[in-house]
Amino acid sequence: MATYGPRALSNLVLAPGWDGAELNTFRTEDNIGYGEILAQVTAAIGALNTELAMDNLWAGLVSFTDQPTVEYRQGSANGFEEHTEYGRPDTYRADVTGHMLPIKMFDRRLGWTWDYLRRARGAQIEADVADAIKDARDLWRMRILTRLLKRGDDTGAGWRLGSAGESPGFATASGSTGVPFTPPAFGGTSFTSSHEHYVAIAGGAYTTAVFSDAYDELREHGHEPPFDFLIGPEDRATVEGLTGFVKTADALVSYGTATAVANIPAEYIGTLNYFRVREVRGVPRYWGVGYKSYGLLSQRNPLRVRLEKGKRALEFTLGPDQLTGSPLHPVQNLMLYTEFGVGVGDRTAATPRYVNNSTWADGTPT
Repeated sequence: MATYGPRALSNLVLAPGWDGAELNTFRTEDNIGYGEILAQVTAAIGALNTELAMDNLWAGLVSFTDQPTVEYRQGSANGFEEHTEYGRPDTYRADVTGHMLPIKMFDRRLGWTWDYLRRARGAQIEADVADAIKDARDLWRMRILTRLLKRGDDTGAGWRLGSAGESPGFATASGSTGVPFTPPAFGGTSFTSSHEHYVAIAGGAYTTAVFSDAYDELREHGHEPPFDFLIGPEDRATVEGLTGFVKTADALVSYGTATAVANIPAEYIGTLNYFRVREVRGVPRYWGVGYKSYGLLSQRNPLRVRLEKGKRALEFTLGPDQLTGSPLHPVQNLMLYTEFGVGVGDRTAATPRYVNNSTWADGTPT
């Protein structure tokens, strides 16, 4: 019989055929029982799910949906006409287009032999659990950064997009995507399907012009500052040395009245031209992205994350490996599982930059 409501971590209890008292007779040399190992992994995953949903960086970039498609307005003319006494204005409708969102399943196994568990030290089990949580964070981070720095479409059955579905990046020339997009006109500026948000700049270093151009790129579509800009660790010194860059206030320093400091959270390194600049590990040298965040998990954020049907937030779950797990020793082969895919929600809300060549190349996060 089905139970109403989504499955949550609170549902992760011993199966009906498992005897909790008997399981606890199997204990490690550090006197850790199977039930305690299960509770430790469960608590770690619960903390991870909360962290990812509330993280100021990632949650400020994405929104969640369980729907496979995104539909949105694109450029059109002004439909207003001068009023006449007997005339009727023409009827207009919005010109819309859309794309699909990718999704994949991911899992990661925690494997311990029965003999090992009998003699295991608690620190080793804790290290295995911490390593799995690290892998989950890296999976989430890498999928987001890859979509930010990739101009081409995701396609194919491997992304559960069928034979014809496509998941494009941000606004780009029609020759670079199978889903051409003409941004809606704004503030007297009209656009074409050749409008480009993936900007390549020769020179091998960030300049103030990179930030000025990204600022103009976002504002011409109606996005207003403050904006955010992600750079990699290797570009930090260059950006901090640019004219107009203002560092974040350091809580360990008492500043004089003539010292200008950026009044922004400590996770940013400073500000430049209305951008809050953040150093993000994994962003490769010479690549970066400016974007508008509308708040944690706002539907107006640049990226849209597709979840499995019925889910409302990214969730890593835990269960036994049904193929190799033992009903007598179910903790031996625990598996972490998640299902999601990162696509684009607003194709005008971000503008990636590559400052080492005049020809765009996708960045490869690490």
